[in-house]
Amino acid sequence: MCKRWMYYILGLVLILGVTLMVSSLSGGFSTLPEERTGARVIFYSAVPSSFYYVFFFVIIPSLYFVTTVMISAFIHRRITDTFSIRLLIAFLLTLALGYVSAGGAVQGLAFSTMVNSSAFISAPVIFIHFLYKYFAEIKVYFFTKRIYQTGYVVLSVSLMMDVYRFVNRESFFWIDQVQYFVLLTFYIFIFIVVCRGAFRLRTSSYRSFFKYISFGVALSFAPYLIFYLIPKLFTGIPIIGIEIAVFFLIALPITFLYLLSKQKLIDINFIIRRLRHHAFLSLLPSLLIAIMANLIIDWTFSLEPFLQLLFAGVVVLTLIMTFAEVMDFRMQSGLFSDRGNFQESLHKLMKNFKDQYSVGDLMNEVCHEITKTLKLTYTNAYSYHTKDGMFCVNEPIPENLLRHLKNSMHNRKLAVGEIVETRRGFGFVIAESLNKVTVIYSTGKQDFTSLNREEREYLQIISMNANIAIENMSHIEELMKQLQKVKSKNTDQYPAWLSRLLFQIAEDQREQLSIDIHDTVLQELLYLYRRMDELHTNREELPLTLRTELSVYKEQLLDSIHLTRETCSELRPTFLKEIGLIQSLDSLIQQYQLRSNFTVYFCAEDFHSELDQEMILTTYRIVQELLANAVKHSEAKHVHLYLAGNEEDVTLRYEDDGVGMENKYEWDAFTHIGLSGIEHRVNGLGGSLHIDTAEYRGFKMEVGFPLKEKECNE
Repeated sequence: MCKRWMYYILGLVLILGVTLMVSSLSGGFSTLPEERTGARVIFYSAVPSSFYYVFFFVIIPSLYFVTTVMISAFIHRRITDTFSIRLLIAFLLTLALGYVSAGGAVQGLAFSTMVNSSAFISAPVIFIHFLYKYFAEIKVYFFTKRIYQTGYVVLSVSLMMDVYRFVNRESFFWIDQVQYFVLLTFYIFIFIVVCRGAFRLRTSSYRSFFKYISFGVALSFAPYLIFYLIPKLFTGIPIIGIEIAVFFLIALPITFLYLLSKQKLIDINFIIRRLRHHAFLSLLPSLLIAIMANLIIDWTFSLEPFLQLLFAGVVVLTLIMTFAEVMDFRMQSGLFSDRGNFQESLHKLMKNFKDQYSVGDLMNEVCHEITKTLKLTYTNAYSYHTKDGMFCVNEPIPENLLRHLKNSMHNRKLAVGEIVETRRGFGFVIAESLNKVTVIYSTGKQDFTSLNREEREYLQIISMNANIAIENMSHIEELMKQLQKVKSKNTDQYPAWLSRLLFQIAEDQREQLSIDIHDTVLQELLYLYRRMDELHTNREELPLTLRTELSVYKEQLLDSIHLTRETCSELRPTFLKEIGLIQSLDSLIQQYQLRSNFTVYFCAEDFHSELDQEMILTTYRIVQELLANAVKHSEAKHVHLYLAGNEEDVTLRYEDDGVGMENKYEWDAFTHIGLSGIEHRVNGLGGSLHIDTAEYRGFKMEVGFPLKEKECNE
């Protein structure tokens, strides 16, 4: 029944709106400029047939009215029927009636004037009532209901004034002034309520939703309030015409339609920051344009047209700069600039950083990559001791070039990321300490041009990331030196507690790294894949060769997505808790068999132990490391894995028929880092490790964990 009555109301509103549209064209509007205390009144002499009048008082209001009715019907059909939703529909329809009656109101038609005045005064009260009821339904309160109750009382008095004026068929100046003050008070209360709500909800889950409402309200009502209502009330001369002021109301139904139709919202904070930034940048040129235009047209300073030009300039320039920024972002791909090549180079370089184990190798990798990307003639890395004035180089550098570098670059303090261009090339700092500066220097580009802005940004990003990598290497070397001091003199092994602590830290870092990769890199790859697929599918006007290249790049990007997902899974095997150790090992073995040439035989029929999460993860990591070593080094055809366990201990046996290795107790931590890691994992849980291997005779390993001893230690 309620839904049927709502459609009846929508029908009546539609009939009333059509009546007001027709009346906007039927009357005559010819209000000549008046003189009040020497000031001009900002009305224009126009008739209903003029294009200006038809566009701003008939076409735009009619489109707004029809759109609002359709949005109201959409809200009524799609959203759960609550009292707050009915208030929202009433608010939107009231504004629509006020806007569509503006044409008749400026002509002085009594009925249109009454509807216009009643609608614009009623809308703020209904909106405040909507905010209270909507958030009350979710048990959120940030203002008292007495505000909207008082508003309805004042609204009733104002409506009686409208009826009195309509019945007497004449205009009363004091009624107009009272209603202007009432309207101003209502709008001030709207902004107070909205600001209070934004402050109270700034940490809640509704903050983004409320910020959208605040943004829509401010964009819709602020021009009318600041540039029309307040100036007209206190000076009698509005800055902008009513037709321009109410035009911004179109933002309100669009805002609510977006909020109700989208599951995920665009970051409104980012939008507000960019608009505020662009508005601030447009203020000075708009001010200059307004001053120049005012002087050129009248050669005297006139406040009214000056403020109008300033407002129009800020709005237009803000929209132009926002549109230009969006288009620049969309067109900055590799099809239009070298920025795409720089991004690809950075991704490749960051990926290769993890394979470097010394500062020299890392600097060589950087030199090779920037030489290829920027097409440089000669690139080298060196360190300069600022106290002794000595150079440390990887490759020989001509003596005259060393003197040039010392005189042109090292006569002042340099910071990481700083780029110094000299007459013989350029250099940038990638590491800096108290007495040493590490620099990558190039004699310049092959085309003899200087570095542009994008190239300088590219080099600065590389220097910052290289500096982080070098600092990490230094910290690791220092930590390893300190850890060597805590080794047991008898067994030459780290204490069990230290091994467990280090591997727990490592697992935490793996988990965090997996989350970071999944939430950043993987999501970005998925976004790029969707955009590339959309471009390949919808842009039929692209040349065939370009479409073919896009198809190839799309497949490569899909491979990268699969590889990234697999990497996240290896870093954080979350399925261990869900499916258990045995099924997880089966899945791991299947993955390795797909990318290797050997066959794995896995047996776990004698495994009956109940392990804690730490031992499950340790067993999984040991098997993962053994299979990884088998893929890289063993050249085996068959691999046998046996897992057994009871209430007292767990045994893991590994055997392959590969090339084996030299059997000795101590392994070089960098040459056999996998076996060294397994040894420390076993040592951390108080287990035992036995290896039987020889060159070209395969590899065997047996690992044992005592369960009862571990429980006692804990």
